[in-house]
Amino acid sequence: MSDIVLTSSVDTSVLEKTIPQIVAFGRRTLREQCVTSAAFICLDAQANTTAVAVGVIDSELQVEVTGYTAKGRRSKAKNPAERRVTTVAGSRVPVAVLIVMARTDPNSGYSRATGNRWPLGIGMLPTGPGTAAARRAIIAGWISRMTLSRHSSAHFLQHGWAPAIRTLLSDPAYYAGRSKFRIRAQAKINPMNIMDSSALGSAVIDVAGDDCVVTSENAIGEGGNAVLDEKHRAALIREGNPPLQSAIDNESATMFSRIQKYLDDGLKQDFRQLTA
Repeated sequence: MSDIVLTSSVDTSVLEKTIPQIVAFGRRTLREQCVTSAAFICLDAQANTTAVAVGVIDSELQVEVTGYTAKGRRSKAKNPAERRVTTVAGSRVPVAVLIVMARTDPNSGYSRATGNRWPLGIGMLPTGPGTAAARRAIIAGWISRMTLSRHSSAHFLQHGWAPAIRTLLSDPAYYAGRSKFRIRAQAKINPMNIMDSSALGSAVIDVAGDDCVVTSENAIGEGGNAVLDEKHRAALIREGNPPLQSAIDNESATMFSRIQKYLDDGLKQDFRQLTA
């Protein structure tokens, strides 16, 4: 792992100043407002963090994925009964083939660049006469699993927000009036991603006296593989920081608008009372 320290920061100063003001005018408690704002920020950041298009994955690997029904007919359904992966013929060896072969060598450039995260044993391939078809079948299986795994992790950077969102939306002090929103939001937590996200992030709600601190974390880049962790953390900072800052700014602006509305409504009420 290099000596580069991957750090970043976002500006929460306006948000920190606005929350006490809206609590003073509104009906939410400090905890309700902090948890609600944190949930909205995480959802917004998740929705606007870059995800890789499945078509781009297939194009780069030089493969084609076709869906089939349970009876073996071609299917254009979003979730077909079966997906078959085939390499795209061309003048060069498809990238997918080159990757799986590189994974059989722990000293290949690809294996070193990924910290040998996905090794394949060359001994798994049969040798000797008459085994070419069997070798091709095994390699085809490796390519299929690799491609479909990449499909399922297309929203990898976004997925790090899911644990925090679930924790915040399930908090017992969460604003009760948002129950319908809570259900809809839960259903939208990366439905395309089937990977377990429990270790990819977190949220902690700390209440002490009149203070409430909500800490939400997208922990992508802390998986234990030093080589990949650095790459993933760099990608999260590059692709995730701008949407996170925008989400914080949007939540601050929304609360400021509500404060202005509370003030305007209060002035109108006072005026009506004075002129009654």
